Amino acid sequence: MAQNVSRALYEDSRGNYWTSVNGGVGLLNPNDGTIEFMLHERHPELKNFKLIHSLCPIGKDCFAAMGDNGLFYYDAGKDEVQIPDICKDKYYKPGIKYFGLLTDVRGLQWFATEDGIRIWDKKSGRLYLLTTAEGLPNNAVSSILEDRDGVVWASTLNGICKIIPREEEKGGYCFSLVAFGVADGLQSGMFYDHAALKAKNGTLYFGGAHGFNYFNPGHMVYEEAASQPILTGLSIFNTPVRVGKEYEGHVILSAPMNRTDKIELRYDENFISIEFSGLNYANPDHTYYKYRLKNYEEGWVESHATAQGRAVYTGLRPGEYEFEVYAANGDKVWSKEPARLSIVVHPPFWATYYAMAVYVLMVVGMVYWISRMYVHREKEKMMEERRANARRQQEHLEEMKLRFFTNISHEFRTPLTLILTPLGSLIKQQSDVDLKQRLVVIYRNAEKLLQLVNQLLDFRKLEMQGERLSVSMGDIVVFVRDAVEAFCELVKEKGVTLAFESKIGHLYMNYDHDKVYKVVNNLLSNAVKFTPSGGRIAVRVENSVRNGREYVAVSVRDTGCGMEEKDKERIFTRFYQVESSHKSQSGSGIGLHLVKGYVDLHGGEITVDSRTGEGSVFTFFLPTDLQHDEKVTIAHGEDKETVGVSVPSAAEDGSEPSGERKKLLIVEDNADFRAYLVHEFSSDFDVVEAGDGAEGEEMVREEWPDLVISDLMMPKRDGIAFCQRMKNDIHTSHIPFILLTAKMSDDARIESYKAGADSYISKPFNFEMLQVRVQKLIEQRETRKETFKKNIEITPSEITTTSLDEEFVKKAVAFVEKNMDDSEYSLEDLSSDLGLSKTHLNRKLTVILNMKPLQFIRSIRLKRAAQLLVGSQYNVVEIADKVGFNTIKYFNRYFKEEFGMTPTQYREANKKVNKSPKT
Repeated sequence: MAQNVSRALYEDSRGNYWTSVNGGVGLLNPNDGTIEFMLHERHPELKNFKLIHSLCPIGKDCFAAMGDNGLFYYDAGKDEVQIPDICKDKYYKPGIKYFGLLTDVRGLQWFATEDGIRIWDKKSGRLYLLTTAEGLPNNAVSSILEDRDGVVWASTLNGICKIIPREEEKGGYCFSLVAFGVADGLQSGMFYDHAALKAKNGTLYFGGAHGFNYFNPGHMVYEEAASQPILTGLSIFNTPVRVGKEYEGHVILSAPMNRTDKIELRYDENFISIEFSGLNYANPDHTYYKYRLKNYEEGWVESHATAQGRAVYTGLRPGEYEFEVYAANGDKVWSKEPARLSIVVHPPFWATYYAMAVYVLMVVGMVYWISRMYVHREKEKMMEERRANARRQQEHLEEMKLRFFTNISHEFRTPLTLILTPLGSLIKQQSDVDLKQRLVVIYRNAEKLLQLVNQLLDFRKLEMQGERLSVSMGDIVVFVRDAVEAFCELVKEKGVTLAFESKIGHLYMNYDHDKVYKVVNNLLSNAVKFTPSGGRIAVRVENSVRNGREYVAVSVRDTGCGMEEKDKERIFTRFYQVESSHKSQSGSGIGLHLVKGYVDLHGGEITVDSRTGEGSVFTFFLPTDLQHDEKVTIAHGEDKETVGVSVPSAAEDGSEPSGERKKLLIVEDNADFRAYLVHEFSSDFDVVEAGDGAEGEEMVREEWPDLVISDLMMPKRDGIAFCQRMKNDIHTSHIPFILLTAKMSDDARIESYKAGADSYISKPFNFEMLQVRVQKLIEQRETRKETFKKNIEITPSEITTTSLDEEFVKKAVAFVEKNMDDSEYSLEDLSSDLGLSKTHLNRKLTVILNMKPLQFIRSIRLKRAAQLLVGSQYNVVEIADKVGFNTIKYFNRYFKEEFGMTPTQYREANKKVNKSPKT
């Protein structure tokens, strides 16, 4: 006991004495004054409750221990501890000091704290808080007692307060507070914590810095004479209003306030202050007021003033109000009648009844105008529906025509095949040159007929079924040049010059070879068709940048008949044919419509520039950044959308990947693009997938993938937040992370790398590039594992990719080195030191270093042994002991497994050469 300070004592029903000392609460041996045991030794959950001020009984063998860190309950009979729950026990507030506890006759629990009095009504589950704002002399409440009448008395740092609880009609309680100080006969200075006592005769004792005060509440005589309040002054916008004086052009007070029953104000005079007095001449410092303004506030406002009171109201709306105020003396005896004042705030002219009538007329007129507009709009809508029906009927008629010609075209393909196939054989077998030439003309026209049939089928597919775009890598310059060369023989026969020009030698890009060929073929066919003999056709390929995106521009220029301005706007419309004097050169009107459809399918654009009699220039632009093997379907009148194949997620049943296959997690909110990536990677990896960042984080903790590929913009949790959460978590920080995004700005790239991403790839991208990046990140991780195994000097920054992983490896190495000579240092010890479970530690070290924890500990010991063999004079037995091996036999065996030679051989091999220790 000599080194402890006893602050409070409690005796249970079995005669045990409990005391609060420095360090908590202990059981006191009254014979020799020693502490038999401390509660926190039996109950580790009490480790934070060290400085206890008081022990308050709350039942048989139960007490509440209160102090600097809050409070707890202890049942000495059952040896049970209860600590209030912050969420469930609303009366408990952590981090403040508790000095006393009281359960009154109503069942209310009163808690004396350094932050006022907290009153808990267990029946209604309601908490009340009394502070200086409610009338306490000071918020630091030292002790709390209840007298025989159910009135609660509380001592504070500078006075005593009387608290009278009253039950309200609507339920709950209200509390009337009267504060007493030096002027009322109390000692000056503070009252001490828990220095309070209620005697059997009802006398209350409170101890303080200058002795103690005692009184019997039952013998106290209260002043019954109530103070009668009067109104003493009025201010508007903090400007006092004088009797008989004008304020802003009119007189408000024609008589003193105590003889004024009503005042009238304008709408902009709505910031008022009303002053009143209780006429408490006996003890003006203890005057209390309660007041309210009807139609403005519901409850009463209670205040304590030295002499005069003041009520302030701002923003009063136009209307009628009534102000009432009661006064009370020092013993809280209230006056029977209040002082009253009627207040009328007149509205502005625009809020008067006359203005309202004008508003009503305006609204009626507006409704009438709107109804007229609605009727007119309905008529227009009806007319538009009629026009739309007419258009639909016309389109339906065209569709029927198109379906008929398509069916006929399908029927043409079989006889055309039967014509072309044997005709080709006849041409090859024919030796007669004249007959062969005639057969070639027949064959060429049959081929042209087949091309027209195929063109009609392509048109039908583009219009009705939707066309699929399948791109692949190729040299667009060489491709267009080969397509142009196929027309050389045809233009020779017609006497037209054909030229190919290109500003670029080669341009490799992704495009649909079949559809681009049809585009070039159609444009050249039109140029040959409308260019007379002696004319010229030029095809040109060059780079172009449009709206910040790179394109390849292919133009076909001819010196044909050209077209008028009105035709250029409709030239790509289906079935539209330019009126020309060359009737023999008219076409079907679907070729250029197909050209535009295929260019749009690539996300490109086609333009035409033509003048009558001078020729035409058709130029189409294709983007150079289409993705590899991108599959797009576009229906008539719709935008393109990515499609793919849905494949099951790898390891859906929770099983581990078989063999050496790595596991990828693909997080993408676009189901089609996600399915495409899953399909492409499934051949080389076990793939799991998620639809957003939140689901992706769950999949990481369930599947533990070797690499994560995530989109940037996703619902619920975006890629940046997902990456940050992974890289800031020690359990997942080692997993490589690739971000895919359509954002190409430097800010987005910087933000991604700040989040910890290992790679940032902008859409659209070459899939092969993504594939190589994934492979290289996995290879780099495997290389770092081998680096740790080979090097004797351990450099965490060389074997990790994130600062969190580097810090983890540093800590792991430091803990092993700290316990280097402790042969009993185990997996459990390392796990405890690092604050990770054995499962997470095993996974972490396996992924980063390809080692189990025990292998890691042994490897660090052996690396240190290798350094000591070369850099010290210790013998092998001493070195084995220093690095934590009990027997030289195991040390030699493991050392040879690690370095391929015995310790003695290793020392000799490294001493013969003047260089760093061998790895």
